[in-house]
Formats: sequence, C-alpha cells, structure tokens
Amino acid sequence: MTKQEFLQELRLALQGQLSQAAINENIRYYDNYIMEEIRKGSSEQAVISRLGNPRLIAKTLIDTTDSFGRAAGSDYHTGGYGHTESGSRIYRGSPNSRERKGLNLGSWYGKLLLIAAAILIIVIVANVIAFLLPILVPIVIIFLVYSLFFGNR
Repeated sequence: MTKQEFLQELRLALQGQLSQAAINENIRYYDNYIMEEIRKGSSEQAVISRLGNPRLIAKTLIDTTDSFGRAAGSDYHTGGYGHTESGSRIYRGSPNSRERKGLNLGSWYGKLLLIAAAILIIVIVANVIAFLLPILVPIVIIFLVYSLFFGNR
C-alpha cells in the first residue's frame, strides 16, 4: 500500500464520523509522520506496514473522540497517544511538538498509580523498620552501656 492509498483509506474511514477539521488534522499528522520516518531512512512500505490497517486506526480515532468532537490524541488532551494495529503507541500531537514519553501524571490513572506507588513504598519502609527494630534496639543499648562504662578507658 502506498502513502496516498493509506491516507485515502484513512480519510474514507473517518468521513462522516469526525469533523472535517479533525479529519484534516489526522490526515496531516499521518502524512507528516510517514514523511518524517522516510526521511529517517525507513521505506514508505515499512512505515505503512508498522502503522497497520488505516481502518483500525480510524476506528480507534472515532472511539476516542470526546463530546466536543476532538480526538483524544489531539493537542487539547493530556494523553496524546494513538495506537497502531501492532499495539505500539505513537504520539498524535502536533508533528512539530516534542514526543511525550513516559507516564502522563496529568491523567486520573497516572495519579492513581502514583498514589499506589507511594502507599507501597510506605508499607515497605514500615515493614523494614518493624523487622530491624528488634535487632537494632539491643545493639544500640549494648553500645550505649559499653560506651558509658568502658568508653573512657
């Protein structure tokens, strides 16, 4: 499949499902993405193969459209990631913007994950202290007693 065939199939799959502005934004994004990957040394065929089925991409874009008609991957959202058929994630923001990588803590699941990690760290530290306390207290007492009676000699 060529780039033009890919973009045409994507446009047809999005037609009537998203606003014309959203369709144009997505077509422009994928056109720029393919050109950028070709410029980096990949073949057009390889890039399109990695992207996957344009109908599946369109379905993902349609399914992630919010009540305002904006795709979840547009710059209006904190997520900004689209998924290819192979399950890999690609950033769907402005082609000129920097790629966002890592955990997005602006989302509710990111915050939930951060809270869960903090609770886990607190539990682990508390258990380590509870385990070491019976061992350390006698050692500290022995050291203090030794220091008091035999430390000045």
